[in-house]
Amino acid sequence: MKSEQGVTLTSLVIYIAVATVLISTMAVMSSHFFANIQLVKNQSDYVVEYNKFNMFFIQDVKANKAASIIGTTIVFEDGTKYEYKDESIYRNDKKIAKNIRTASFEPATYTVNNVTKNLIKVNLNIGVEKKSYQKQIEYVLSLIHISEPTRLALIS
Repeated sequence: MKSEQGVTLTSLVIYIAVATVLISTMAVMSSHFFANIQLVKNQSDYVVEYNKFNMFFIQDVKANKAASIIGTTIVFEDGTKYEYKDESIYRNDKKIAKNIRTASFEPATYTVNNVTKNLIKVNLNIGVEKKSYQKQIEYVLSLIHISEPTRLALIS
């Protein structure tokens, strides 16, 4: 009897098919992995811009009891002004955050057990069109004054 050492044509085709499936699976997983790594890298850049804004804004919210909201501008009682223009947020005419796609300041109230708190809702969309970082946060104030143009905009 002869010893049958070697690979038959059938087993060779099966080996190639299995190897192809494994390699294509690894390629798909690898492409998703690197796409997600790029997304995380871009979002970390945008989180820095949000943190810069938040650092200043929270300090001013704690130091003031009242604020006036006019469109995309908010002015605290001590005269500190935040303004969204040119895809940036300015604090007293100095740029503190860039690459801001949209920013809005909105008044709101929150009531728990007959205690009402006035809030400032800040909505930020930071980054480029498809790779943006959205953040909404509420800051507590004692009193919010709303100008007439903003009040009309909130109703309609």
